[in-house]
Amino acid sequence: MHKVSTAPTKSSALTQILKLVRLTLILCICSQTLLASDEDRILTAVRVESEIVIDGILDEREWSLVEPATDFIQNEPNMGEAATERTEVRLLYDDENLYLGIYCFDSAGREGITVTDVSRDYGVADNDHFAVIFDTFDDNRNGLAFATNPVGAKRDIQVTQDGERTNVDWNTIWDVKTQITDWGWQVEMAIPFRSLRFRDSQQQVWGINFNRRIRRKNESSHWSPIPRPYWLSRVSLAGELEGISGIGQGRNFYIKPYLSAPVVRLEQDDVDFLPDVGVDIKYGVTPGLTLDLTVNTDFSQVEADVQQINLTRFPLFFPEKREFFLENATVFQVKRAGSGFRSDNDLIAFFSRRIGLSEGQVVPILGGARLTGAAGPYRLGFLSIQTDEFGTTPSTNFSVVRVRRDIFQNSDIGGIFINKDEKGDHYNRTYGVDTNWQFFRYLEAASLLLKTDTPGLQGKDKAFHAFVGWRDPFLEMEAEHLSIEDNFNPEVGFVPRAGIRKSKGQFTAKPRPGEAIPWIRQFRPNIGIEYVTNQENVLESRDFDQTFSIDFQDGGLFWFTHRFRFERLDEPFLIRPNQTIPVGDYGFREINTNYSSDQSRMFSGSLFFQTGEFFDGHKNTTRAGFGFKPGYHFGSSIAWNREDVELPSGDFTTHLVIVRWDYSFNTRMFLDGLIQYNSTVKEIASNIRFNFIYKPLSDFFLVYNERRATTGEVIERALIAKLTYVFDF
Repeated sequence: MHKVSTAPTKSSALTQILKLVRLTLILCICSQTLLASDEDRILTAVRVESEIVIDGILDEREWSLVEPATDFIQNEPNMGEAATERTEVRLLYDDENLYLGIYCFDSAGREGITVTDVSRDYGVADNDHFAVIFDTFDDNRNGLAFATNPVGAKRDIQVTQDGERTNVDWNTIWDVKTQITDWGWQVEMAIPFRSLRFRDSQQQVWGINFNRRIRRKNESSHWSPIPRPYWLSRVSLAGELEGISGIGQGRNFYIKPYLSAPVVRLEQDDVDFLPDVGVDIKYGVTPGLTLDLTVNTDFSQVEADVQQINLTRFPLFFPEKREFFLENATVFQVKRAGSGFRSDNDLIAFFSRRIGLSEGQVVPILGGARLTGAAGPYRLGFLSIQTDEFGTTPSTNFSVVRVRRDIFQNSDIGGIFINKDEKGDHYNRTYGVDTNWQFFRYLEAASLLLKTDTPGLQGKDKAFHAFVGWRDPFLEMEAEHLSIEDNFNPEVGFVPRAGIRKSKGQFTAKPRPGEAIPWIRQFRPNIGIEYVTNQENVLESRDFDQTFSIDFQDGGLFWFTHRFRFERLDEPFLIRPNQTIPVGDYGFREINTNYSSDQSRMFSGSLFFQTGEFFDGHKNTTRAGFGFKPGYHFGSSIAWNREDVELPSGDFTTHLVIVRWDYSFNTRMFLDGLIQYNSTVKEIASNIRFNFIYKPLSDFFLVYNERRATTGEVIERALIAKLTYVFDF
């Protein structure tokens, strides 16, 4: 490896990005051919007076009186063609519930059905699967989806912005039962109207669509056709549900108290027993708005973070996992994330992990309130959380106001205000406006302008982001530009790198060989560039990637990437304690390759290898994974990440081993474990959780956490029992 003597460039990559945008628009308009039918599909629900028993057996006479939705259309693998297996869906309703009866016929019978997971919010990709989505306000933007697999696992999802944002962590009350038969499998669902949101009117007209996945064929089809690369969440392409009238949402009032009983022991300390109680309340203020209240909030049952080894100059991103902040999280998001090349988290206006966590330590949350939902053409989100004093962290109030206004057919404009107010004199505020646009079905654009207000930081406190992208069945093209000024300081957000201007773009083609190579579904050649300067347009980083990917018919994946990189260090980079990389300009090249097999098999695996220059040295990265799923009750996996780094200042090797296992007794009782070994911190961390959902939204958790040094000493150990119970009014 050698230093690059190239002088700092003053030219911005913005001109190149604008050229890419122009090329994008030309190619997109030329290729704008809608392969899926635009014919509207209409389904009528029928009111019933007699009881429908949810047992997975459609033996009530009322089911035979309903005209079914059928004739599903593929979007994978053969977009626009009829589904290879027949699906029939019927809808009934009474004053309390909406009922769905589904027949999923399969010519291979029981032997053709694939089920690998029955956990709550199971993974769709490796299971046979059926899902329904309701656009209950018929606004072509927002929806609620309910899904199951052949053994009755549950998955429910909030959808906003016509599928651009989805929230799998949303949970509500509903029931489902399934039966596997010699001719396929069948489903009965009961969805209470109080679990939905809809207009207060006598006659209801909703958007509706269905999706069926047949895993052994890796086939996905919809009742109302949806072209690639979109899925069921694209509610603007849904059909229409008629026939529902004279229904109401009821009180929509839940009270969910909890009792937590942790037993904790720290290294060389006594055992502490720390019982606690708290409560969450949910109330439907209007048909579209929901109020959530929380008192003495507790997150002791949350799964531990998956560890990472950081060999970059910037902080790592860890996702939110706490239930209260995950629900309705999409309401408070503002930045449109690119779907293709090197999507990242370089600008997050509101990052909920800043609340209740400080340098890895839990800060007690005294309570809070959240109001979210729809009011006419407006989407609203109000959040206020009060944390307690903890160590050197003062008592702090966090508040967020988010307003978004629907405009035109599928676009919106919005604003956000974020306030952090510490006890004493310190505060931090973020103001912002954003827009999201959709044109010609496949063309999307977005922009975001933010400003922060922090005592002691004056001027140069703004951030701007602009995005344009085209995604159709054959092409994906994106371009975006980001500017973050030196004093931009969102203390309730996430910005790993301030004082920069970043321009990037990517182009991906998606040709399909068809019958010429039957075991390959799709090729994906891709070119991407990322160009980062400081605010004076002096080059700091540059990446130029060329990638070739292959999607196999069975769900496997192979890709190969050749990358040119440039990094300028204006100050020494402390890569490890007492080991730095000197100031200078570095240009280096690397290649990497990856293969992942069909993850629905009993045995599956993946292998990633990267080699190339690394600043003034060399780095090899190896990642290997192995999965074992003998059935849908039990699954396990092991992942190993090894970094071999050679530098003039000294060589080193890191290891990160992650072991997961889970056992599902049924669709309501689960035991899972996460065990991690990190050679950098020389620790083994264990997180083992038992979860019993003894009634809808009511849980019993038993959690064991442990951190142990590789020498054997226990650093921290905790056993936590937690019980929640929902009172539904």
